[in-house]
Amino acid sequence: MDQSANPTGRHDWHSPNYVEQWVAGDLARPDQRTSMLRAAVELLPFDRTAALVMLDIGAGYGAFSAQLLETFPNARVVAQDFSEIMVAHARARLDPAGERTAFALSDLSAPGWADDLGGPFDAAVSSIAIHNLAEPARIRALYGEIAALLRPGGWFLNLDLIPAPTALAGAYNRGTEAPEPSAAGHVHSADHHGGPHGAHDQTAGLENQLRWLGEAGFADVDCVWKKERLALLVGIRTAPTIA
Repeated sequence: MDQSANPTGRHDWHSPNYVEQWVAGDLARPDQRTSMLRAAVELLPFDRTAALVMLDIGAGYGAFSAQLLETFPNARVVAQDFSEIMVAHARARLDPAGERTAFALSDLSAPGWADDLGGPFDAAVSSIAIHNLAEPARIRALYGEIAALLRPGGWFLNLDLIPAPTALAGAYNRGTEAPEPSAAGHVHSADHHGGPHGAHDQTAGLENQLRWLGEAGFADVDCVWKKERLALLVGIRTAPTIA
């Protein structure tokens, strides 16, 4: 999510004014947003007429959910978010789908966020949301919680902002000058420490996130698309081991 709407660089998803400005800014670039989400949904291998049950994690105003409902006309989607204001936007956006939608208010930073979601789900998706957790340990644990919500063979699509692997790459992604090395030859950058240009600590970088997905119970884990910091991660839920 673009932090430029807030001069402090911090999101305030409980502020009506902030959310209104953020949604308006996102809707101002519909072609870019919609094309990315549509391409992600097209990866799902399910029969388009199947009565699937899907989960949109950190659904915001429902953009990803809308693509799921359009692509799979018999699917039911649960849109989860922790902002009541965003959920209200999602309800309005997805109203034409009627009973094919359900909404859940819970906080991903709390381990019990999924207690009332139902399931199991055929697929879970998330768009520009999970990185807001900031803590690598919490993101790692969340992947396991998501895996537990899926049927064996269920898919997880995560379109999110991933920290740059190096300070030089971070500078390139921001369109700024490369950082200067210190006297010891080390390059310092806010991208390594979650500063004004870094989403969070480098331990939540791409390589580790793919590994965490594998450890959580996902197979065929891959980054299928990446442009600068924005990446689409995919994993398929493996069948539980029978003792």
